[in-house]
Amino acid sequence: MNIEHLRSSFQLVAPKAEFLADTFYSTLFERYPGVKPLFKNVKLKQQKGKLVASLAFIVENLENGEKLSGYLQDMGQRHVSYGTEVPHYAAVGECLLVALATTAGEAWSKELEASWAEAYGAVADLMIAGARREKKAS
Repeated sequence: MNIEHLRSSFQLVAPKAEFLADTFYSTLFERYPGVKPLFKNVKLKQQKGKLVASLAFIVENLENGEKLSGYLQDMGQRHVSYGTEVPHYAAVGECLLVALATTAGEAWSKELEASWAEAYGAVADLMIAGARREKKAS
């Protein structure tokens, strides 16, 4: 995973955060309408802000494994109560890559896609680990 690619591409899309989040959620709901009920009690505008804030935190802490791992495992634990299931993580990853590519436009490349896919895979693994920990505890 190329951390510099992740950081520079995030700096490129961050000023377009609202577009990024709008694209992510519209793609997610279009491709995976079955997830819509998970958002029925959610204020989508706030959720979009949380998405971008989480991405910023992740990119900022790519080299702080302990802090990032704790953050992501805690997030995975919380997502259990929202009804998130393991297959949802792949759907989110797919739609996140679409949103990043759409937002980055011509600056998007195969290298960026590979770096973001690898990073998201690590994020999802840590969140799933947190979710499993939560399910064992309950």
